[in-house]
Amino acid sequence: MDNKFYRYIIFWLSQALSQLGSSMTSFALILWIYTKTESAMTVSLMSFFNYVPYIIVSLVAGAFVDNHSKKAIMLVSDSVAAVCSVFILIMSIGDDLQIWNIFLVNFIIGFMNAFQGPASAVAIGKVIPKERLEQVSGLNSFSGNLVAVLSPILAAALFGFGNL
Repeated sequence: MDNKFYRYIIFWLSQALSQLGSSMTSFALILWIYTKTESAMTVSLMSFFNYVPYIIVSLVAGAFVDNHSKKAIMLVSDSVAAVCSVFILIMSIGDDLQIWNIFLVNFIIGFMNAFQGPASAVAIGKVIPKERLEQVSGLNSFSGNLVAVLSPILAAALFGFGNL
């Protein structure tokens, strides 16, 4: 295996694990909010607070990513998401978690995702040799679908055993 593809595999595995964790957190928060409020409207507001900043910031994020370090942008985006998850965990353990905390975290994560996606796409394009693009596309599709299938199952299982 050539060095560039090996580096991509490491990147792919780390991103897949990060996406699984983020997706599980999002699903567990949906379950938590619904059990607290029994309101579909409150659950839908979670998506609203995630996608509105994503949509608005996406208008300028691509230009920003083009002019800055993709690696730094991805590190900051993933780090902020991790800090948000730890914040939710701490608030939950202390029984201080409020719905507005989740809306705020979703807003921040939506903002960061607007930069993460373009930075990741450009970084992959720079690292991967052209003859490996089909494999990369397959791996990305595989991990995205696996995350989509596994995250609700794992999050619901963990939620059932230990609440949030």
